[in-house]
Amino acid sequence: MAIIYVKQQKKNPRNGSVKYHPIVKSIRLVGEKEVARLLSDETTLNPKEAELALAQLEKVVIRLLKGGYSVKMGEWASFHTTVTSRGADTPKECNATQVKRVRVQCRFSRPFLREMQDTDFKLADELLTQPGRKAGE
Repeated sequence: MAIIYVKQQKKNPRNGSVKYHPIVKSIRLVGEKEVARLLSDETTLNPKEAELALAQLEKVVIRLLKGGYSVKMGEWASFHTTVTSRGADTPKECNATQVKRVRVQCRFSRPFLREMQDTDFKLADELLTQPGRKAGE
């Protein structure tokens, strides 16, 4: 497996120089049903049970975050909320009506991020030139 990239020209806003950079391109979006099927291959759950577990996980995480909790998912990630708000001039004027938007942050663990650093990359053009492969496959 490899992360796919393309070469793209980018201009440096500071000095105007133009250089080529690798830009990651997703092969495709993998939906919840396919994730559930893959999860079922790794567990004793059947695909429908895995799909239900994922759906329920979403509900539980939302409920916990709305309850003021942070959520740790094993040793790979944690979720917490932050807000964007308007400022108030005094502590007395500062209240929940200042909140403009709630954001959910996902922070990945160091081992998870280290694992992602050990990744192979493949140029998208190379995928099209592999023997036996047609353009658009």
